[in-house]
Amino acid sequence: MGLIGLLANGFLVFVVAFAASVFGLVVHNLAQAWLADRYGDSGPRRYGFLTLEPRVHLDPLGLLLLLLLGFGWPRFVPFRVLRGNREAWVALMGPVGFLLAAFVYLLISALLPRTLALDQVGLGLQFAALIMVRHAAVYLFPVPPLDGARALYAVGGYEVRRFLDRIGSYGPIGFLVIFLVLSFTGFLGAVERGLLGLLLDALRALGL
Repeated sequence: MGLIGLLANGFLVFVVAFAASVFGLVVHNLAQAWLADRYGDSGPRRYGFLTLEPRVHLDPLGLLLLLLLGFGWPRFVPFRVLRGNREAWVALMGPVGFLLAAFVYLLISALLPRTLALDQVGLGLQFAALIMVRHAAVYLFPVPPLDGARALYAVGGYEVRRFLDRIGSYGPIGFLVIFLVLSFTGFLGAVERGLLGLLLDALRALGL
């Protein structure tokens, strides 16, 4: 379901969910850019990915599909860290960024005072958290051009890279087919539930 469907819950719920989801895309990029910069890769800083400038991070088509389908993407962070497995860790910081955003949204929602307006804000943040968890689950899969594939490409051997290049050659069609298979088989949903469970356990550990 796309974010437009949230209008049925109220305009404020829709606005909060959309704004928080868009910011989650930025957090994904900031997490990758920060670690790449720490590892000495000057690319993210040079191209402005360590800033909050929306034009740097956001992709118009990705935003449109986020609105219509509930799943979108930011611009890709340019990084090329060649020492050891650091490039893989930078790639995996993307899903970590999504999960961090989801946790913060759930935390804020739990701490908000109970009033009619703030209840709608909290509901919007909860929807955004679920959307971020779905993004984290999807981006972990080793399917080009997702972060999981970038990580596997960095640490894999020749045959692994050749296989990923073959999948990537199908472009969006290959990604869409694999995404649909993972969705209809329930595998993607299982990963989402596992990640969400970890976040809820963390909130319970805080007494929330």
